[in-house]
Amino acid sequence: MSFFSYDMLKNLKPGEFAVYNFIISHMEKIPSMNIRELAEITGVSTTTVLRFCEKAGCEGYTEFKYRIKCRMSEPEGRNNYDSAPALQFIKNVERDELFQDKLGEVADLIAQSGQVIFSGDGEGRSLAQYGIYLFNSVGKAAFRCEKENGTVCPEKEIKSMLFILSVSGEDEEMVSLLNQYKESGAFVISITNTEQCLIAKMSDINFSCYMPETYGKNTGSVRGSQLPVIYILESLSAIISFRE
Repeated sequence: MSFFSYDMLKNLKPGEFAVYNFIISHMEKIPSMNIRELAEITGVSTTTVLRFCEKAGCEGYTEFKYRIKCRMSEPEGRNNYDSAPALQFIKNVERDELFQDKLGEVADLIAQSGQVIFSGDGEGRSLAQYGIYLFNSVGKAAFRCEKENGTVCPEKEIKSMLFILSVSGEDEEMVSLLNQYKESGAFVISITNTEQCLIAKMSDINFSCYMPETYGKNTGSVRGSQLPVIYILESLSAIISFRE
């Protein structure tokens, strides 16, 4: 089971998200930290930390630390994958008229654009390639942004669209690329894990997934389900194909 649920993450306030981001990346440190230390290192009040613990289903910080300690003691080889948050996301947005309207709006913008330039960081790199395949399959010119080759945004009259896939939404290279494209007149769409990250705030339209992340205590890696991203990309290509 995921330690943090989709519904919990979606309802976190910015300060509480700062606590979450630190915990998920430094889970092994939490059992030895007191509440004041956690509050100080995340730049929030102890009250904010307590609210976070309550939203995580704990009566206080002591119980929260105990649950973290128990989670860290689980064998690394155990299968911790939980599909429930991703499936819940898809179930929720299928019934969300505002979300479906946003998909339709973005699909229309993509159809009207001259070309779509994809870029992603981490797992987003592979998903960007999948997005290119999907859009090309419905007759839309889509390419990968090759940063290492110095690719820049084409002239404004081409009506280019930049599509960024970034879990953290804070990658320095992605932020720089987004800024460059916006200055060149491109419309920017992004898919990030939260709407509170820099890339989401800089984008013209953002889809946020709020997927719980899993922490590998041996590798130190942090990962989250990418099923919502695939759902969004496939939905957009299906809408474009249907409206052609």
